[in-house]
Amino acid sequence: MAALNKVSALNYDSLQLVDRPWFPYLCTEVDFWQWKTAGEDHFNFWLALAGDGYLSCDGQAFRIQPGSFFIFSPHQNISAAHYSGPRITRFSAHFFPVRHGERLQELAGLPLLGAAVASLAAVQRQIDVIMRIALRREDDAVLAGKVHELIRQVTGASELATCEALSPSVSAALRVFREDPASVASISDFAQSVGISRSHFDRSFTAQVGQPPRQFLINCKIIEARRYLESSSLRVGEIAEALGYKDIYFFSRQFKQLVGLSPAQYRRRLRE
Repeated sequence: MAALNKVSALNYDSLQLVDRPWFPYLCTEVDFWQWKTAGEDHFNFWLALAGDGYLSCDGQAFRIQPGSFFIFSPHQNISAAHYSGPRITRFSAHFFPVRHGERLQELAGLPLLGAAVASLAAVQRQIDVIMRIALRREDDAVLAGKVHELIRQVTGASELATCEALSPSVSAALRVFREDPASVASISDFAQSVGISRSHFDRSFTAQVGQPPRQFLINCKIIEARRYLESSSLRVGEIAEALGYKDIYFFSRQFKQLVGLSPAQYRRRLRE
């Protein structure tokens, strides 16, 4: 869901790019993408063009969907992930705002977290122009001007759609499910630990995330299993145990349902 918030245009007259935007701006060269930063010293304009995922910043979690955008200020700690559904495609530009020739380290109105563009198609056309300029190595000032124009346009409307942050219970669940899925022995116990009933938690999580918590947790466990198979010498039974499975055959069935191969077949495929 989205709400409309009044915003004023950001008060700067140009920008300085830190580097040229990447092409073709894909986050998910791999099936299950994660991104973390320890806090860069520049601003970052980050816009999702396609896909579905989650982003955390300043203690809040946001769902990433087509048209979602963020402008991060320097030194913010950010993490984002894609775990299921369409892969994320994003455009990003690292920059410093400039006012009267002076590069700014902070700017009123920023950071801007979880906003949404009014017309994704119009923004996509502008990004296509920016990428053509970047690829052709044309004048840096022209490129910076186009990025500045894009950011001004998406932030300078009299009304801006903003994506609601995920609820604290759902945000906590995403963090635990992603970072330590084996620690969740029971969805009901987890719901109780965050102070709500299982039914309320199921409804809230499904509405905000787009899939039930049990399915999301299974996805996270299987992703972790793939990482074990790819980067460790643990046996399949040891991996199942590490992920909280009491039955190796049940683990193998779930793995094959989601990946299309058994754990043993998946590991053999990696070695071919």
